[in-house]
Amino acid sequence: MSGREDLWEHMFDALLLYRAEHSSADVPRSYVTAEGDRLGAWLHRQRTLADAGTLPRDRRERLDDVGVRWVMIDRDAGINAYRQFIQAHGHGLVPHTYCTDDGLTLGVWVQSRRRQWQRDPVRAMRLWPELEDMGFTWVVRDLAQQWESGLEQLRAYQAQRGDTLVPVWFVTSDGFALGRWVDTRRVEYRAGTLTQTRIAALAEIGMVWSIRGTPDASSRRRREDDHFTRMLNRTVSWIDEGGGTLPTARDRDHTGIAVGRWLGRQRRLARTGRLSQTRRHDLDASIPGWFIPSHPRQPST
Repeated sequence: MSGREDLWEHMFDALLLYRAEHSSADVPRSYVTAEGDRLGAWLHRQRTLADAGTLPRDRRERLDDVGVRWVMIDRDAGINAYRQFIQAHGHGLVPHTYCTDDGLTLGVWVQSRRRQWQRDPVRAMRLWPELEDMGFTWVVRDLAQQWESGLEQLRAYQAQRGDTLVPVWFVTSDGFALGRWVDTRRVEYRAGTLTQTRIAALAEIGMVWSIRGTPDASSRRRREDDHFTRMLNRTVSWIDEGGGTLPTARDRDHTGIAVGRWLGRQRRLARTGRLSQTRRHDLDASIPGWFIPSHPRQPST
């Protein structure tokens, strides 16, 4: 395997991890993994190649299988979805992970508009007069409070577990997305935008700035196993509540977790021989009939 092929496989694995953690393959273009891989830019490149007709067919099919969308939200769809969100919720502070019922990743779309404003406020407001008319919040004002809340939550996590290796999917019992908060601090640290005061406060707790340099691989495996068990239990509960029907790709549980996408990923891992025997056994025991073999393609006539 060539160096380019190795890199592609490495980035594809990073995409699988992102999808498992975020229940979506819609990676923001500016997204950088905890290991420093520019996953968002890589995925944008795959879309560019696909649009030009130069992305190899097998790669496009693999990206299709994990739910990559080749055309992102268009202007009118984003504006209309944002307007409907305001009408339904009475405000425009869309959570980053929010998806509409038809699968539109509105939270990611809103964050992209705010990043445009950060780069050039005048141009952003000129480009999006519809959002201005709806009172769009270009800057979330409670950043200081978010910082204090995150710091306290991380202290509590460290006191309970003995480390600060918070999985990116981890959410506290009171709904604070601590995993994403910690991951964002690492991104800020690498970009040089985290203040020395905040660096010192995190270092005092034992912040690990680079996951790649963390020697404790067993801790990562334990977190991944914990995530698998949590998602399996959520999926089983959803099936029980639905009278035994298996979830489809768009189904979410009552907390908004995409149990259908998670189960679909386990099927794909099983088909490609990447699902461990232990996890397959757990799925077989908990969800009879969960595995749906892929059907061979019919030859074209």
